[in-house]
Amino acid sequence: MDLGPVLRAHSYLRVERPPVLWPAAVDDVALIRLLGETIAFALGRGTELGDVLLQASNVTVAHDDAPIDFGDHVAVTIGGVGDWSPEVSWVPDDPGAPILLNRDVTGAARVAGVRWAYTRAFGDGGSVTLLFPRSAE
Repeated sequence: MDLGPVLRAHSYLRVERPPVLWPAAVDDVALIRLLGETIAFALGRGTELGDVLLQASNVTVAHDDAPIDFGDHVAVTIGGVGDWSPEVSWVPDDPGAPILLNRDVTGAARVAGVRWAYTRAFGDGGSVTLLFPRSAE
């Protein structure tokens, strides 16, 4: 899936992306649901709509310590102010995986095919980063 149109459709947020963004192996309907759940989480933490960060990045995993396969991935990050703790690392196939922000985000991440996700908590805010495989398109 070409994420360009999705990012343009969310231009009311703070959108950041590289000049050339790889296509992601994700269903568009599942991705839109997941974005909605994560944006709602950011708003629930006190972030104003225009201050929600939506960031897309190309990521290549090339080391043994990663919880996902080697290769190219597309990362989508949603961030904002407020309490985003605890920091977690989430792999969908792990039966002991923690909740990713809340049950709605966790369910949407599973349906969308997220391969790995993690949350970060900063002094005045935080974020969730979701990794999808790069599409062969």
